Amino acid sequence: MLAATMAKVVLVGKDWQTRALLRAQLIEEGLEVEAFETMREALATSEAPAFRPSLLIADLYSSGDPGAEIEQLAAWTAQIPIWIIASQSLLAEPQLKSRGFELILVRPIDVGELVEQIKRRVEA
Repeated sequence: MLAATMAKVVLVGKDWQTRALLRAQLIEEGLEVEAFETMREALATSEAPAFRPSLLIADLYSSGDPGAEIEQLAAWTAQIPIWIIASQSLLAEPQLKSRGFELILVRPIDVGELVEQIKRRVEA
């Protein structure tokens, strides 16, 4: 599967355990994955021409400032497909809606199911 080996996914989130588990499972599926704790690190890497991700997944569940991160991410929706992982309370925030995010997931999430969704998305 050439598409799966070429797909590049960027993961962002403060919860290192979730980030590490998801990264390991995606690598096992043959995807190229970069994982970052902060949005600033992830977006700086995404600007590099050598690493143009197929998908960026931002876990805002434990974010200290989800509003600022939503603003940063919204500026990138025209260039990179972005999925958001949010809490139920963040889902109700008006700044999250109509910002061009491809998918908004609500915690708790099933990591196995998320891996399957990511694979389908990047292989399409």
